[in-house]
Amino acid sequence: MGCNASVPKIADLTWELLQVPLHTPFAISSETTTVTENLWVKLKLDDGTEGWGEAAPSPTLMGETAKTVEAALQEAKSLLLGQPARWRHCIRLLNEQIRAQKAACAAIEVALLDALAKRQGIPLWLWFGGSTDELETDVTVPIMPVEEAKDFAADFVSRGFRRLKLKLSGDLASDEARIVAVHEVAPHAELQLDANQAYTPTKALKLLNGLERLGIVPILFEQPVPKDDWDGMRWLTQRSPVPICADETVVTASDALRVVKEGAAHAINIKVMKSGVAESLRIIAIAQTAHLQLMVGAMVETELGLTAAAHLAAGIGGFDFVDLDTHLFLENSPFSAGFEQKGPLLRLQNKPGLGCAVSSEPQE
Repeated sequence: MGCNASVPKIADLTWELLQVPLHTPFAISSETTTVTENLWVKLKLDDGTEGWGEAAPSPTLMGETAKTVEAALQEAKSLLLGQPARWRHCIRLLNEQIRAQKAACAAIEVALLDALAKRQGIPLWLWFGGSTDELETDVTVPIMPVEEAKDFAADFVSRGFRRLKLKLSGDLASDEARIVAVHEVAPHAELQLDANQAYTPTKALKLLNGLERLGIVPILFEQPVPKDDWDGMRWLTQRSPVPICADETVVTASDALRVVKEGAAHAINIKVMKSGVAESLRIIAIAQTAHLQLMVGAMVETELGLTAAAHLAAGIGGFDFVDLDTHLFLENSPFSAGFEQKGPLLRLQNKPGLGCAVSSEPQE
């Protein structure tokens, strides 16, 4: 009883639309983002502490929109107000009621953790285990004409980025041409590929073999085939000259366990928006136990969502691939990140919780 008396309660849950324009369209095989349709979620405890989270729905990848997220947040609000601010207790309640709305659940979960870490006066990366306070991110080259892709890649390599992640369309000829062109302007950069489910297993292998003949060997090929094509993922993983990473295929810990059992990937991409924090921790544990490589990624998120992912990956440590770059595409973000960035290096700050703030001036 005495212990419970010190646990604060959830006093309020509010949100507002985050429509931030992108200066470069973020084009992937299934959708193109020119303006974010995210939600800024604020959770207030009864002692006045406020935590923030971001919901970044992806209509084609996760089947969520700003409207479905808002409806889920409305439901979550009536569920959580007055509840003790116990993280796993609250997640269990959310999973029982609005489990399908991953982005909404993830935003609330992050906002609650932000508030609780602020109460304790510690940054979230320390709360997650304090493995490191620094990460090195790649930068994504979206689907764009070859000449634009070359200029884009050259620009970021000149800023010190050492890894470039190319989004693929599923059209073998145009994808190969773009990869070759980027390799020409950035011969020393490590290349990652991400098809967002656009390839068949045989076509994916054909692409990799063709690149290998040209002397180009990517360090990773992310979600080459449709997320439910387990046979295709396994077939390709057995034959691929480069590591295959499961992204959309793995949303839950059960999915991660199946990847391990079936040998369906060499690596797993962890996204807070896709799985939430508690479930991501279970997925990470399974991947690490099975010696799979780990990647941390995000949807098209502002500094707020990306900071949460950075805290998780840095706090736990052992991530082989870091893909936290969508803030670099934003025209005019309202937030300053909870990390300092120099080129590709993200150094998490020693501020309580996420350490994000409302930016007084537009970010570059």
